[in-house]
Amino acid sequence: MNEDIKKQIEEWHESGRHQEIIDILERIPVSERDYDTIGILARAYNNIDDGCAKAVELLESIREEGEEDALWNFRMGYSQYYLDNNAEALKYFNKAYELNPEDEDTLYFIRQCNIYVPLTERVEKFWNWFVENETKLSEMVHPKTQEDTEEFMAFVHEGTALISENMNYNLGGDYEFTFSVEGWPDLFIIYPYIISCMPESLKAKWKFYPFNRGTDAAFGFRMYGADIDTAKIMVRNSYIERTGNFHISYYAKNLNALSENESESAMWIILENTLGEGISFKYIDGIEQVTKPEDGMIPLPELRTQIKKTLESHDRKLLENPKEIYSTYRMNPQENDELRYDVIIGSTCLDSIVADYYNDSTDIFDHVNHFGAQMVFLAFPNPNDIDGSDILNIRHDIEDRISDEILEPMKLGQVIGGAAGTDSSYIDLIVYDLITFIHAVKPLLTQYPKLSFYLSDFRQHAELTRLTEATSDSSSAGME
Repeated sequence: MNEDIKKQIEEWHESGRHQEIIDILERIPVSERDYDTIGILARAYNNIDDGCAKAVELLESIREEGEEDALWNFRMGYSQYYLDNNAEALKYFNKAYELNPEDEDTLYFIRQCNIYVPLTERVEKFWNWFVENETKLSEMVHPKTQEDTEEFMAFVHEGTALISENMNYNLGGDYEFTFSVEGWPDLFIIYPYIISCMPESLKAKWKFYPFNRGTDAAFGFRMYGADIDTAKIMVRNSYIERTGNFHISYYAKNLNALSENESESAMWIILENTLGEGISFKYIDGIEQVTKPEDGMIPLPELRTQIKKTLESHDRKLLENPKEIYSTYRMNPQENDELRYDVIIGSTCLDSIVADYYNDSTDIFDHVNHFGAQMVFLAFPNPNDIDGSDILNIRHDIEDRISDEILEPMKLGQVIGGAAGTDSSYIDLIVYDLITFIHAVKPLLTQYPKLSFYLSDFRQHAELTRLTEATSDSSSAGME
């Protein structure tokens, strides 16, 4: 294709004259069409009514050349998306994003596909797969060789990939399956949900755990070439009044022989395997290696008991899952076009999503989205004729009703917090099937006729979806 034709095609593309692009390129004999020509022709078909099936046909003809090309994968994903093949489209968009992670259009379509391939559907497919393959899994659960182990893990991955490619887990010989959160706080919510859907037929034999629970027993550990007996690791826990958490000082000869970074990395992993991932994540603010044993230090296996006693002495209960622990945050309202900058006070069991929002990060949001779940919040402008304390009571009532009438009975998610602002109030949610949730929550929200409700992704620069509109003029300025 010569440069003049390319220039003309791009002008037509920019002005939406896609049929003219098709007409001129279809005149080129099939045998003379190169990779770029076929890709551009597929793009044009993608942009006309009922053209996506033809685009797929064209793209399939250059699959071998295109599979490692971000643009080819994007176009194939686009075709499948508009053919309503969302799961298939997601595979191509994920590949395109892997090849070109800076492309915002690809990220947009990944987020959209994950809405239409919800976690609820993925979990059902996973458990169906597990039941269908239970006999084979039972036979493979005791591998005898490294080759057997690799084959077993690859087979299990076929199942877990039905939910997400990013799932980590450990398998024990006594039919124990333990998910690993690997530092992602949202998984303390998602993994228990997955296990809650476990079929009754599996429960007598298989034991599933949402995260590493830890142990009070000592164990051997090897990392960075060092052999470490956890019974010989000495620790001291310092309670931090401001945060209500702990700072851990530690000493062990073999750990101290490592570099500072290696020692710290190894110790965090050891803590997760001793205290459990939940306790380690939520209660340990930091760790510090010391050069020699210090007064007041205890063997590491005793740490969990000491943390429990310290919390109880401060009228607190040791909770193993961070999703059960809510913390309060206070802010100074700011002038900003984005929502939530008017917040005065809020509470959450997922500090990371709140921090990400104000840092304009989407790390947690996109991680949750990758599993087919959604981090969202409901927002409603505070009516002028209702005072602050009544608004707070109304918000709490709505939170309770959403949880008790929709999320819990339908297994659709969890209220993870809420916030009160000078202009608006907010209810924060993780939802496992957003479309089903929206249909279910609208009738409930209409029972609050003085309020206008909006739904937003839990990230900045998100579009608002109006769910209900107040029937009176008592609301303050709208959000649109």
